[in-house]
Amino acid sequence: MEPAELAIGVIRILGITALVVLSYSWVLRTFPKGTAKGAAVGLLFGLGGIASMSDPISFAPGVFYDARTALLVLSYSYGGPIGTLIATGLMLIYRLWLGGMGAISGSTSILLTSLIGFACAMIPGRGWKSWPLRSAAIGLAASASFVTLTMLPSDVTALIIGIPLFTLIIANISSVMVLSNFLEREKVRQRLMRVLEHEASVDPLTKLQNRRAFDKAALRAMNDNKLKSIKSAIILIDIDHFKDVNDLWGHEMGDVVLAEVAAIVRRGVRKTDVVVRYGGEEIALLLPNTPLTIAVDYAERIRSQIASAEHRMGNDCISVTVSAGVAVLGVRMYDIDAVMKAADKALYRAKSGGRNRVETA
Repeated sequence: MEPAELAIGVIRILGITALVVLSYSWVLRTFPKGTAKGAAVGLLFGLGGIASMSDPISFAPGVFYDARTALLVLSYSYGGPIGTLIATGLMLIYRLWLGGMGAISGSTSILLTSLIGFACAMIPGRGWKSWPLRSAAIGLAASASFVTLTMLPSDVTALIIGIPLFTLIIANISSVMVLSNFLEREKVRQRLMRVLEHEASVDPLTKLQNRRAFDKAALRAMNDNKLKSIKSAIILIDIDHFKDVNDLWGHEMGDVVLAEVAAIVRRGVRKTDVVVRYGGEEIALLLPNTPLTIAVDYAERIRSQIASAEHRMGNDCISVTVSAGVAVLGVRMYDIDAVMKAADKALYRAKSGGRNRVETA
C-alpha cells in the first residue's frame, strides 16, 4: 500500500470520529445520565464503528483497518458497561457478517480492545500526570490488539508489518487523543450549560424554582388534564405581615425568614411536585395528580409546621405564620390562569379571615 493512500485512509477514519463527537453532543442533551445514556452512547459508538468498517483501509480481501479501535477502547469510559456491551456486540456482529480471511482475527481484536478499554477505565484519573499522556497511553494500549495479526496468513501479515503497522499504531494513538479530547470538551460544555440553566431557573435566596419553571409545569399539567383527565392542585402561600418583619427586624432577618419558610415547604414535597417563588414573599406549589382534599391536608401541614418554627439571626428570634389558598385544575376549571385566579382569591379570603389559615376555591 502506498504511503499517500494510507494517509488518506487515516484522515477518513478521523472524519468518522468527528461525526461521532457531533452526535455525542445530541446524546448528552437527550440522555444526561443513567442507563439510557449508556445505551445511547453504546449505540452511537457501535454505529460509528460499523460506518468505519464500511469504508476502511484495506490491505487484502477481508483484512482492513478502521476507526473501531478508538471507539471501542473509549466505550467503557463514556458509556459504562451497557455502552461497552452494545458497542462491542454491534461491531462484532457486523465484522462477522463482512467475513473474509480476517473475520476471526478482526472479531478477536474487537473483544480484546473492549477488554483493554475496560482495564484503562479502571485506572484512576489521578494516576495520570496529564490528559495527553493518558490518552496517548490508552491509544498505545489499544494497539496491543494488533497481536491478532498473527492469526492471519503469513504473507498477509508481512504486508502490514513494518511502516504500515507503525503508521496504524500512530493512527490509533492520534484517534484516541482526538476523540477523547473532543468528548471531554463536550462533557464539560454540556455540564456548564446545565449549571447555567439551573441557575437561570432557581431563585438564589430561597433555592426554589422561579416562575419560568412553574409556567412549564403548568402547561404540562393542562395537557395531562386534557389528554388523561389528571387533576392537579395549586397552592398559593403568603407569609403573614411580612412587611412588618422587614420594618421591625430588618431585611436581613426578612431574608432569613423567607429562606427558612421556603426550606420547610421544599422538604415536604414529592419529586413530581413543583415549588416556586412566585413573587416577593409568595410561594406557589403545583401538585400533579392531587385531589382537593389531599392538597388541603398538605397546605394545613405546611401552615402548622411554619407556625411552630423559630427563625434566628444573632440574638434575635421570631416566628411567622402563613396563609394559603388552594384550587384544583380539572374541577370546574380547565385553564391554569383560571385556577391561579381562584387560588389567589382563596388566599385573599384566608388573609381577610384572620390569617394563619387555609381556604379553598
